[in-house]
Formats: sequence, C-alpha cells, structure tokens
Amino acid sequence: MASAKEQYLIPSRDRYIIPLFILVVMDTAVFIGSFILAYALRFSPLMMELVPPPEIPPLRPYFVLSIAIAALGILVFERFGFYLHRYGLERRSGPIGLVAAVIVSYVFIMAILFNYRGMSFSRLTVAFSLPITSVLICGAHVCLHRIHEKMVENGIAFSRTALIGPFDRCTELLRKMHHACGSEYHVLGYIGMSQEGHGKSRVSLPLLGNLDNLVGIIKENRLDRVILDLPKDNPGLARKVINTCREQNVQYQLVPELFDVLTSLDNVEEAGVLPTILLDETPLAGQGFHFKRIFDVVIAGSLLVTLSPIMALVALLIKLDSTGEVIYCQERIGNDGRFFTMYKFRTMTADAENDTGPIWAKADDPRCTRVGRLLRRTNLDELPQFLNVVRGDMSVVGPRPERPYFVNKFKNAIPGYMRRHVVKSGITGWAQVNGLRGDTSVEERTRFDMYYIKHWSILLDIKILWRTLTSFKNAY
Repeated sequence: MASAKEQYLIPSRDRYIIPLFILVVMDTAVFIGSFILAYALRFSPLMMELVPPPEIPPLRPYFVLSIAIAALGILVFERFGFYLHRYGLERRSGPIGLVAAVIVSYVFIMAILFNYRGMSFSRLTVAFSLPITSVLICGAHVCLHRIHEKMVENGIAFSRTALIGPFDRCTELLRKMHHACGSEYHVLGYIGMSQEGHGKSRVSLPLLGNLDNLVGIIKENRLDRVILDLPKDNPGLARKVINTCREQNVQYQLVPELFDVLTSLDNVEEAGVLPTILLDETPLAGQGFHFKRIFDVVIAGSLLVTLSPIMALVALLIKLDSTGEVIYCQERIGNDGRFFTMYKFRTMTADAENDTGPIWAKADDPRCTRVGRLLRRTNLDELPQFLNVVRGDMSVVGPRPERPYFVNKFKNAIPGYMRRHVVKSGITGWAQVNGLRGDTSVEERTRFDMYYIKHWSILLDIKILWRTLTSFKNAY
C-alpha cells in the first residue's frame, strides 16, 4: 500500500499538463474578464457623464475582441517563457515580468486595432483594460503562489528528483527534506556510488543505479533535478557529475559540505528545510529573462521594419548573383538544447557542403559567392535572424547557436560547453565582437560565452550591439 507521502505525488503524465492547464485557463479568464470589466467601467453612468460617447455599443463585439486579446496574450506569455518548466503553479517570473508581458500584448493589440477597418472600438476601453489586466494578473499570480506553497506543505510534489551519494547520507538528506510537512521534490530514489551494486535495493529509498550509468538513469527516469550529497574528499567526482548534468540539461544542487571544495557557489536554496547550493545561476534567470525578452522584441521588431528595404535589396542581389534559395535554413541547437531552424541570407553555393560535410567557413573560402563575401564581411547575412528573435527561438545578443554536429563534437571535449545552452542563442555575442567566430578557438569562445552568461546586463547587451557595428574580425 502506498504511503501517505506517495499518495500526494503528482503522476508523471500530469505534472506538466495540470499546472500548465490551470495557468492558461487563469490567464485567459483574466484577459477576458479585464476587458469586459473595462467595457463596464467605460460605459458606466459616471464615465458617460464625464466623457459622453456617441452611443453605447453592444457588448458582443467587445466580448469577441476580449477573446482575441486573450489568445494574443497567451501567445505573448508563451514567448516570454511563462509556461516553460512547469513543475508547479509558480512562474519563472515576478509581477514586474508579468506586467511587462501584458504591456507588450497590448502594444500588439493597439497596433492591430489601429489598422482594423471594421468596427471602431472605444479607445478608453482599451486604455482602461491595460491597468486592470496588470493588477488582476499580479493578484492571480500571488494567489497561485500561495496555493503552490500550501500544496508543497502538504507533500504534493512536482519535480522528479534523484539524490546522489552513499545510501546513509541520502537517507538522512531525504529525512530532512520531509521533516517540515513536505517538499516540492518528488524523490524517485538515490544514485549510489560505483561500488554499490546495480542489483542492490532499499525499501525506504530505492536504488536507481550507480554513477557509472548516470546518463542512462537520467533519461530512463526523466529526471528534472539531482541533489548531490557526495563525500567532500572526492571533488573530482562531484565535478564529473555536474558536467554530466549540464550536458543533459538537468538542474543540480549541492549540500553545504561541498562548499569548500567547489567554486561557483552562488545561491542558497531550500530543499525542504535543508539548505543546498544552487549552482550556475545567471542574471538572466527570473526578472532578467523578461527584461531581455522585452529588449529583444523592441530591437528586433524595430530593425525588421527599418531595414526591410535593405533586406529586399540583398535578396535581389543574391538572386541575381547565383542560383539557389535566397534564405538559407539550417538546424541549430539553442536554449535548453532545443532544436530550431535558423534563417540566414545564403552566402555560399547551393551545394557548399556536399563534398566536405559540416565545416566552418575560412578566409577566402571558395564556396562563397561574390555577394556572399560582402554579406559576411558586413554581417548583413545575419539580418533574417531577427525573425528568429521575434519568434522566440533566439535573442539579439547571446552565445551563437551551433549545429548539432559541432555540439556533439565539443560537448564532451570542452568543459562547460553545454552551459552555453542555459540561455537563448544570439545573433551577436561577446565572443563574436572579440573576434572569436568561424574557425577560431572553441575553448576561448566558450570562455567568453561563460563570461557573458555570468555578467549579463542590458548595458552589456547595448555595448555588444554597438561593437557589432564595427567588429568584422574573422567575418568570412
């Protein structure tokens, strides 16, 4: 018979779907309800006396518009990452990020209504709905946060977790995690040291396997997180486990005993009532993620409109210069190891890699077309990637995305290489403006990418964009 604790575990098939469904329904209700409330406020007796309308419009078209606003709002929220990594009812954002996303949603709505030639909707209704939506979305966020806390207090778990270390240490760790009513971590079992046999099992804490098969255990159990409680006399083992977690995009935390043997200790987080160390935090987590997304949408949207004549001219020149498609589509790996299609203006012959396979461009590359050489030297071939930014595949500034071939080649050979994927890839980056592009040192490039991830700020992004205008070293 399942224990009381096990009865409250969210089933694997539902731990993403249920929280996501609740959040989407709540956000939809807030957008629709806010607009209807704004309609009622605008056409209330007091407001009609202060600002008399020509007539009182029927509610139905406003209700239809509210549904359209909700659909657009949900799309913007999804692009902002509010529905990613759903291990509960908490968002990867605070009120500031939510309000920013609401503002972006209404900017798009006002742009659409400005060009709409059908019914003329009340501008005051739209104006009232923006602050109402912002207040209600923040209120709902606070309520869900409290509900999430109550669920955790009652032992309802979300994040599939494994403990790593000797059995006795992991048992004590689990006891501390559950000492105060519960934990949001669904502990599936522990991963033992190499000397603990594969067939060994414990009733109170199942043995998932040992560290020799860590990658297989992560994939088989679909782990979201691991908590390390390894002996501090073997820091090399801890670093090996951490590198594997990075490669598999699994979150990891350390118990305090490893404080004095590992660096990069940035953030203390509670695992139940036990303090652990959350490694590799970046300013791009939390609010920073959403500030950067607003920055990306504004910059990319503005440049797509401003540079559209130049892009049209470039497309014409490519078509006249050589045969083949104008836009070159290539599979890349971006944030969280996800595959996406990256767009570039074609700068090489259509069969450029038929004989060589995947290789980087080099100086005086014979595969480049005449127009292609000019585009590469001036970075104009990257302009279509602003579409990737608007779609949410990429950021304006960040580590450059690589093809799967090169990622598989370097992920085990270069320490920290997979760490590049904890943030969105960029059109330009700190490594690129320092001349590290193409066939240059991957180790140096990774080091510059790590610096950017660690020290990100909007000012650093602006600095990189400014330097991009004059940084053409190794642009071939």
